[in-house]
Amino acid sequence: MPELGSEQRPVVVKVTSEEMAKRVSEICEKHGLHFIAGFEAVADLTDLKRAVKEKTTPKNIYDPCPCGSGAKYKFCCSKKEVELDL
Repeated sequence: MPELGSEQRPVVVKVTSEEMAKRVSEICEKHGLHFIAGFEAVADLTDLKRAVKEKTTPKNIYDPCPCGSGAKYKFCCSKKEVELDL
């Protein structure tokens, strides 16, 4: 199965405003993700959060955490949900 965020399997998001769509676009561009956005009454960013987490996770979970804490990724941010500044 293709990687989430690729051309074959784009990230699908539901946004509530033009501003939110613009911010999603910026996040996807920053991480090199392809996406499809639709306007809905209730936002759904599940795919985007999952794709960003996959992109930022080190190949080896015992490598230092990218947050800069100095702890290994497995014991630091591996279980945390991705926070998006929208």
